[in-house]
Amino acid sequence: MKEDFLGYLRQNKELLSKEWAKSVKGISQAYNRIDINDLIASASKAYDAFLNILENDDFRLMSEYIEWLTKTRKSQGISFTELQQAFSNFRYILFPIIVKRYSGNSLLEILNKVNNVIDSIIFHFSDYFQKSHEQKLKEYANKLETEVRIRTKELEESRKNYQILFEEISDGCFVNQGGRIVFANKAFCEMHGYKREELIGKKCQDLIADDSRDMVMDHFYKQLKGKIPAEQYIYCRQNKKGERFPTENKVKLIEYNGKPAVLGLCSDITERLEMEEKIKQKDRLALIGRLTTSIAHEIRNPLSAVKVNVQLLLDNLNLEGNNLRRLQIANEQLIQLESIISQILEFAKPVKIEYSLTSIYELVEQAIELFEDKISKKNILLIKRLDKGLPNIMVDKEKMLQAITNVLTNAIEAFDTNSKQKKIKFEAKEKHYHSKRNIKLSIIDNGIGIELEDKKNIFEPFFTKGKKSGVGLGLSIVKKIIDAHHGHISVKSEKNRGSCFNFIIPVDIS
Repeated sequence: MKEDFLGYLRQNKELLSKEWAKSVKGISQAYNRIDINDLIASASKAYDAFLNILENDDFRLMSEYIEWLTKTRKSQGISFTELQQAFSNFRYILFPIIVKRYSGNSLLEILNKVNNVIDSIIFHFSDYFQKSHEQKLKEYANKLETEVRIRTKELEESRKNYQILFEEISDGCFVNQGGRIVFANKAFCEMHGYKREELIGKKCQDLIADDSRDMVMDHFYKQLKGKIPAEQYIYCRQNKKGERFPTENKVKLIEYNGKPAVLGLCSDITERLEMEEKIKQKDRLALIGRLTTSIAHEIRNPLSAVKVNVQLLLDNLNLEGNNLRRLQIANEQLIQLESIISQILEFAKPVKIEYSLTSIYELVEQAIELFEDKISKKNILLIKRLDKGLPNIMVDKEKMLQAITNVLTNAIEAFDTNSKQKKIKFEAKEKHYHSKRNIKLSIIDNGIGIELEDKKNIFEPFFTKGKKSGVGLGLSIVKKIIDAHHGHISVKSEKNRGSCFNFIIPVDIS
């Protein structure tokens, strides 16, 4: 650690402690209720312990401080996560100072050291909470030096997974000066698909998707003029291939090499947005389920009464010609309505899985047997390419068969009268996803395909297009069944070229 930087930290203890305390105020309502002087005093203690680690690799003061702080803040309603956030805030106070004062190898050396110490402190918080109920603090203090080495080693081993040090932090860190990238860490380069030498000097607007460009650059220029403080916003970044990804950006005005610049930390939030969408979808499905169940039950009883009376009329009246046909049509429509209501009630029920060890070969064969006549009458060529030696899977056999047959039904109906060389192909192979064994089952047809604008809606309840019958629940039920098995279903389709539905089915329940 450079002595001049340590000197700067010692000389500016009071100023930086106050700034740290102010930043902690905004973490939560519980923190906001604490008197600022209390926070400043606490920050000052933490500052001394932090300096002691930087200078001497000595965690004793910090250990004592953590013990005192956790007991004190717990009584004030501060959570473990908020305590960690308070220390993480110190990182964003020091970063701009370091970037302003240093560059090149010195910059990376100091940033890495500061990151290492702060992350080690946060790890110590985790240790304290985990072990405080199991052993006395004295035993922990006696082993502190060993624990520091263990945690440091764990930190080094987990860099690739968590990437929390500056150069390998999961967030992309960059400096934007004059509208061009003048500094970028490894994560920022990877997020945008460029090598570091390709990024340095590149226009920032080239890394932003068209529909976000004006907004982001407007924020940048307002910050340079001091019109807005440090802030956080969401935009779409654009990588080297032109692909778009939702991104969260945290930016702050700094000086870099003596000139105004913007320091930014950007995070990919694709997974977060997908999770939020899944939660929204789950809520929508629950609401639809309640509504449809209520409506279906209200309709079912009078519909049954009408159906019984129509059947009695058919049996007892000696109708002929058009009058007989009219009553027969009415009876057929009643039967169809009854079937639709049964589908709605089935969709609204939660999926209960009864697991059994099942062969994927057997499932495919049973599905084909159920539609053998239809496949033959439509002159569809059936192709099976199932890898040999596939493991049995733990699934609900009946429900998985239902999912496969629902998709197979769509595949059979995907051919119009002008279709030639009609083909449906089953493929199955073993795949590993996230270190777990899965079976990938694909059902492929060369039918009319799916319109591009419809692809995002095909698994939505009651979405139907171009069908003479049905209420659009088939694929929604398929998705419910696959989700209940902790699997995944996806579709690839091209207009007039056919569709491919892929089931990812876990081999084991876990």
